[in-house]
Amino acid sequence: MTIMNIVLDKQGAPLYRQIADAITDKVQRHELMMGTKLPTHRALADALGVTVGTVTRAYAEAERRGIVEAKVGAGTYVSDSDKPHWTFASPERPGITSFGYNVPPAINRADLFSDALQQLASHPNELNNLMLYQPPSGIVRHREILSQWLAQHSVIADASRLLFCSGAQNAMQLCLLTLCRAGDTILADKFTYPGLMSLARQLQLTVKPVDMDDEGMLPDSLQAACQQYQPRMVYLTPTLQNPTTAIMSESRRKALINVCQTQQLVIVEDDVNGLLPRERPQPFVNLAPDDVIYIGGMAKTLAPGLRLGFLHLPERFYPQFVNALQNHSWMISPLLTAMAAILLENGGANQILETIRTEMEQRWALLQQYLGNADLRFHPNGFHGWLRLPDEWSLSEFLTACKAQGLEIKSSELFVPAGYSAPPCVRIAVSAPPNRETLENGCQQLAQLLANPPLSEFAM
Repeated sequence: MTIMNIVLDKQGAPLYRQIADAITDKVQRHELMMGTKLPTHRALADALGVTVGTVTRAYAEAERRGIVEAKVGAGTYVSDSDKPHWTFASPERPGITSFGYNVPPAINRADLFSDALQQLASHPNELNNLMLYQPPSGIVRHREILSQWLAQHSVIADASRLLFCSGAQNAMQLCLLTLCRAGDTILADKFTYPGLMSLARQLQLTVKPVDMDDEGMLPDSLQAACQQYQPRMVYLTPTLQNPTTAIMSESRRKALINVCQTQQLVIVEDDVNGLLPRERPQPFVNLAPDDVIYIGGMAKTLAPGLRLGFLHLPERFYPQFVNALQNHSWMISPLLTAMAAILLENGGANQILETIRTEMEQRWALLQQYLGNADLRFHPNGFHGWLRLPDEWSLSEFLTACKAQGLEIKSSELFVPAGYSAPPCVRIAVSAPPNRETLENGCQQLAQLLANPPLSEFAM
């Protein structure tokens, strides 16, 4: 810590600003070097004959300029001049290996996004237009580019029926807000996405599980559930189901569509993972576009930070959803849809998607070296696997042991509606570790745990 020699003019500019200016000047003159710890607020206040509040404001102003940074519990330090003051902290946590969240693997996107930003910046008139209000349905050209890109990946989507959203979760929220009322019932797979259940609770909706097999939801069980519950809609993730990784055959998809058409039941197809496999059956929206609300997103295939999702809607629903989006947020940022459109059109999005697929193939190959004998379902391009525990492990004991080892995984309890039993399974997101070294360490720990279950207690 250094006590700074600062001369103040009591008749001049506000004292806090003079102090901030003096600190800035000393840093720029290299009198205060990067990493130097500044005096405590009280020590500098006493040295300069000002109040502690004045120094607090001065440090805050210097931090706003990016000159210093406050570290909780450690003090205030001169910042790294090459580090942008808006940089987020690293998601890595010492001693923790996260297999928790279905996030894309850490890859380099900076060059492609930098090029897209430069392209936007090179057209100032267009950039100015993107700063203005746009219709809630979005810019037509952006929807056309999305439609063309989806066609490259075997998704038939009419641009006039596409609607951008603030991520796939927002798309799901719009579905529930627009088509459901408090007290309604939604049908879903026996194991299903926790985000759906969270939204349903918030909106006072009930999620009822429908039996499934290795492909996903069973048509006969769906038929029986429709007769029992009179549901408003059915929610399906037919490709890389979360959490089981199931992929429905096309014949199963057609059988479910037949049930829904007979029951006049709307299908909500969540296809956020659908573009990850190199090959997959036709999506529901291709088979029954007038009966399917298709949810897609760019978090898994392009970049989570864009916060862009999209809906493809039956024509009869489109005006209602446009109105709902306008009521919710007026519009989706045209700047973000423009960024996405550039990457979709120039091949950048396909390059990122292919990089993600290759990275996941390599990650799963690494995991199989350690868990090759485990009862694990996964797809080589998917982010997560569904692990059934050995009989010697109870679910609660395994979760406790993982936590003690610093391993984060997701319990099957998170994927079943309230009141229903959970199997002895966990979801492992192999995409989550920030690098392969961390992944390999986590795989070693998991393998050791699975091979060394707790000793059974003898009971009389």
